[in-house]
Amino acid sequence: MSLPLPSLQHDCAACSGLCCVVLPFDAEQGFGFDKGAHTPCSHLQDDFGCDIHKSLAANGFSGCIHYSCHGAGQRATRMFGESNWRSDPARKSEIYSAFTQLQKLHGLQHLLVFAITKVVSDDWQQRLLAEQQRLEQLCRQVELQNAVDIEAAEAGTLAILRQLATEPEIVALRTGKTNRG
Repeated sequence: MSLPLPSLQHDCAACSGLCCVVLPFDAEQGFGFDKGAHTPCSHLQDDFGCDIHKSLAANGFSGCIHYSCHGAGQRATRMFGESNWRSDPARKSEIYSAFTQLQKLHGLQHLLVFAITKVVSDDWQQRLLAEQQRLEQLCRQVELQNAVDIEAAEAGTLAILRQLATEPEIVALRTGKTNRG
C-alpha cells in the first residue's frame, strides 16, 4: 500500500519549539551557548517563537539557521493537538520521544529523497521510494504511539544507501567522471 509522503520541509510556525527544547546545543557548533537536552533555549518565547530569530547569525546561532527537523517538529506538535510540553508537563516525555523518533525518521527520508534525485535507474528510484514508504509507515506507528525500532530502521536505510554508493553512476558522480551533459 502506498502512503502519501509527508512534506520534509520544516514549518517552525506550526511547531511548539521542539528543537529548541529537546535538542542539546553546543556553542562550538554554532549555537551561541551550550544547552542540555530537554531544556528550553533562553531565546524561546511563550508563543514558541524565537526572540532573536531576525539576528541569529549576529548572536552566534548559525547552527539554528542551518538546522532542519525536516518536518518532524510540526508533525509531533500536530500529533499531540492542544497538549504541548508547556501546557501538559505530564506528557512532555511522550512528546519529546515522539519528536526524537520522527526527527530521525524524517531525516532518513530526506536522505532518500536526495538520493532519488541522483539516480537515473528506475530500479534504484523504486527501491529508494519503497524504503521511504517503509519509513513513513514507521512514522505512522510513532503517531499511534506504538513502539518503533529506530536503530533497525536507520540500519536498514543506511545499508541501502551504502549499497547505492557502490553503483557505477554514483561512483561516477563522486569522482566527477559522468557521461551526463
